[in-house]
Amino acid sequence: MSALHRIFIAVELDPGLHRAVIELQRHLETAGARIRWNKPGQLHFTLRFLGEITPAQLALVKIATREAVGEAPPFTITLRHLGAFPSFHRPQVVWAGVEEGAAELQALAAGLEAQLTHHRFPPEERPFKPHLTLARIRDVRQWGDVVRALGQFRDASVGSQRVEAVSVMESQLTLQGAIHTRVEEVTLGGHEK
Repeated sequence: MSALHRIFIAVELDPGLHRAVIELQRHLETAGARIRWNKPGQLHFTLRFLGEITPAQLALVKIATREAVGEAPPFTITLRHLGAFPSFHRPQVVWAGVEEGAAELQALAAGLEAQLTHHRFPPEERPFKPHLTLARIRDVRQWGDVVRALGQFRDASVGSQRVEAVSVMESQLTLQGAIHTRVEEVTLGGHEK
């Protein structure tokens, strides 16, 4: 039996936006949101999570990714505004929203969904919402502090970056948390990197 790979497809952060997001997490923590923030290596825009798949399926994911992003032109994204799922007052996931470039990220996700479905992957159950996950909160006792901190930075302008590639990523779960490794990077408009 072949080993399974835990796979997702993402847009990675460039170094400048990565630093800005980490700085925002520090500001929120100083403002009272003392929660477990996503680690620097876990900050990315997930376009599609596939879970555990076989090596043969991974090969199909790479093909689907090339097909989906082959015609998409590079674009710019701007992170602005903070929010939470399921709601601002019941924060279980804290996120930064995409202001500029949201439609382009949605188009990439839709293209990936179409190609993955074509290659017989089951469709995603939830619609794609462009956002960058900053933290997950499991303890409801932290909600009050998080809501107060988010309120101070709700309209924060985080930064921008140019999106020129989409990455097929592997996630390995360890006792220290997930470790993400790029399996393949496909540049927008066409070719492997």
